[in-house]
Amino acid sequence: MKKLITAAAAVLLLSCDRNPLFLRLGADYYPVASIGSQWEYDVQGDGSVIVTVIDQTVMGDRSCYRLQTGAGYSYWINSEGKLEHWEDHTVLFNGYEVEVYRAWVTWLDWPLATGSTSTDSASTYTVSQGVTISHKWRRSTTVAGLGTAAGWPDCYHLTETETTINWIQTGGFTPDTTTVTRDIWLAPDVGMVLKATPDSVLTLQSYHQGS
Repeated sequence: MKKLITAAAAVLLLSCDRNPLFLRLGADYYPVASIGSQWEYDVQGDGSVIVTVIDQTVMGDRSCYRLQTGAGYSYWINSEGKLEHWEDHTVLFNGYEVEVYRAWVTWLDWPLATGSTSTDSASTYTVSQGVTISHKWRRSTTVAGLGTAAGWPDCYHLTETETTINWIQTGGFTPDTTTVTRDIWLAPDVGMVLKATPDSVLTLQSYHQGS
């Protein structure tokens, strides 16, 4: 029995380069830790957009990587078996952007597994100009399966539903609810290659890995 186990292990090691599961387990499906990495996406019907890892910085007392998308920025940490995103939510009230929620939130757990589901949520409030503004937020992400997307093989397909409810608790206002659905495909050692929402489709055109 021991010889059989040893032989099987040897075969597995020799075939690692041809083993899709082995390759997926060792791949980085959201490579944000290389400064200079750049993704160029085609935006269906609206030109293109470039995403670049520009530097390493500190956000919420934690070291992270900053990505620039057009004129906007996002912040990510990919370590210790999870991918975390800095959530920064504001509400427009009387012409001012009012901050209601800022925190690190886990977006994905590694390794990805078909059928797994994760949910992030927050329920909080703030007071601005003497008025209470409540904020509820929930995002559910499911790993729907594996496939090829935009020409990239071995992609994990994620389905995501994100709901935000803001309520300015004073006369004349009712809760403002927004729900967004997304289909996202992640390729090994490349990251997002396709994202589809009811309003837009982003398709990866080129990827350059930084250092």
